[in-house]
Amino acid sequence: MLEQKPTFGSLFRKFRLKSGFSSLREFGDILAKKGFTFEDSLFSHWQKNTRLPKDRKLLLTLIEIFLEREGISSARDINSFLESAGQGCLTEQESTSIINQNSNVFSKLGPPGKVLSFLVSAARSKKIIREGWRREGIKDPESVAEHSFQLSIIAMIFADQFGLDKEKLIKMAILHDLGEVVTEDIVWARGKVINIEKQAIKEKAELIGITKLFNIIGKSTEYENIFKEMVEKRTPEAEIFWQLDKLEMAIQALEYEKEHRKKLDEFFINSDLLIHSPFLRKILMQIIKQRPKIKNKSHPVNP
Repeated sequence: MLEQKPTFGSLFRKFRLKSGFSSLREFGDILAKKGFTFEDSLFSHWQKNTRLPKDRKLLLTLIEIFLEREGISSARDINSFLESAGQGCLTEQESTSIINQNSNVFSKLGPPGKVLSFLVSAARSKKIIREGWRREGIKDPESVAEHSFQLSIIAMIFADQFGLDKEKLIKMAILHDLGEVVTEDIVWARGKVINIEKQAIKEKAELIGITKLFNIIGKSTEYENIFKEMVEKRTPEAEIFWQLDKLEMAIQALEYEKEHRKKLDEFFINSDLLIHSPFLRKILMQIIKQRPKIKNKSHPVNP
């Protein structure tokens, strides 16, 4: 069975959101500055795939906007976008012009030595232990990499449930703690106690860590932008992502309670405080129902 090609509407929405345009009006304002002024209703038709732009110059301008904001990151994305509008692929002249004007997007990874240095640095996340579990005396607690892997699976399967950009959500899951290869794990929330100052310190330090890590291969801008979007919670993906992060924590806490017979109340309290989606709360309630009955007390909370 042949794989169904994405529609123009689905690609337009995907690249718009990846470019950081949370609304059609915001996108329209930028397009107007490029010389194309339309009513927002037209963009809605594009997104629903009920009308398609046929002007190639307009389509190339859309691509230009998405490239500037790194919503599009490959020639394959560009050609898929053009093909979905019935405009074929880039001509040789168009391709050369776009690559020359967007060298930061199409830049190579660099020398093999630099690539290896990046991979070795990123692999340190496999050795960084999650501080909350270490503090609770959990034997052989999960690493940052193990947490991010499980969270990536959750992001992958829940993206469609919420109609979100799957690729971006998975990138958030991979990135969100990767800066800890530079900063180590910093705990800013325990139970209902949120240390805003410590949270800000952690986010600032991890952004520096992300920049330092991806600068090794000259790819920091894209991942800096995703990290900023994530911590600012300014898109639907970012809003849901942090709730998925807490859901994964609750699942892990349940597993550790069953395995170690140790009461881990604060992790469930914190998840209950920060998960707001009705669908995710139903899953959280199922997790809480499965908690074993344990008599020992949890440690005092002091993040």
